[in-house]
Amino acid sequence: MLDIRSTELNLIPIFVAIYEERSLSKAATRMEISQPAVSKALKRLREIYDDPLFNRKVAGMEPTSFAIDIYPAMAAALKNFSSTLSTSRTFNPRTSQRVFSLACITLVSANLIPALLCKIRAQAPGISLEVHPLFTEDMESDLRMQRYDLIIDMTPSGRSMLRSEVLYAEQVQVVCAASHPRLGCTLTTEDFFAEEHVALAQWQVRRSMLTAERLPQMANRNIVVRVPSAMEMLPIIARSEIIGVLPGSTIETFASHQEVRVLPFPFTESVFSLSAIWHPSRTAEAGHRWLRQQLFEVVNEQGLTTLMQSS
Repeated sequence: MLDIRSTELNLIPIFVAIYEERSLSKAATRMEISQPAVSKALKRLREIYDDPLFNRKVAGMEPTSFAIDIYPAMAAALKNFSSTLSTSRTFNPRTSQRVFSLACITLVSANLIPALLCKIRAQAPGISLEVHPLFTEDMESDLRMQRYDLIIDMTPSGRSMLRSEVLYAEQVQVVCAASHPRLGCTLTTEDFFAEEHVALAQWQVRRSMLTAERLPQMANRNIVVRVPSAMEMLPIIARSEIIGVLPGSTIETFASHQEVRVLPFPFTESVFSLSAIWHPSRTAEAGHRWLRQQLFEVVNEQGLTTLMQSS
């Protein structure tokens, strides 16, 4: 067990400074303390971890493999602590220069993100967005370590320590080629399962995004190809006899450029919900609250809550 006391938590920012500056003197300048104080802190860190952590080289202080391994957790701990200091401070979007990082599934990014960006730019010209595809194997870890400030994904099922709030719910529909030789204006369950399907990929687990867990009817599909987004999905549908299932808003956004037809989903359960997901440590942070507020206002302005409220 590590012999570290609460009074030694001040070693964390010193470790991070040495790691990022690769120099004891630069770390001292950054921390506004003396170089001997930095050296003393490094000595104590070496005792705690029983590892040199950094070796002197011509180019500066080179981290050991162990230091490289623990740096992400140390940096995240420092960032989390720093973020709590701003919780009680006034957040001024008009003067803020923050960069917010979002991970978003492709089903909604084409609709929500442009509207969110326009709304933010109108109020906060100094704030920037980083929008990433939702390629995560551990959502909880990514949010805890603040790789993302916010994730937009299908509403989580089961228990989780993460906080989430439903943005809106949406109905799915079936899409087929306009000239599909077997399908007419209606679609039976037998027709649905008789056809080959293209599905949206869930990258982290190599499954489909609209899974049986979310929509039980999805389990029996004959999926012959998985793709990352509707941009790849719709051309496949338009040029083949393969069919697919997409949310209504996604179809409205992209389908006009393809020779496809929309058919009703042949099952009673046809609604899924999207949620904003974040780490509980960010709930009270003023800037994070502001970001969530902008997102929910965009959803309301686009009328995306109608289905959720009526379903």
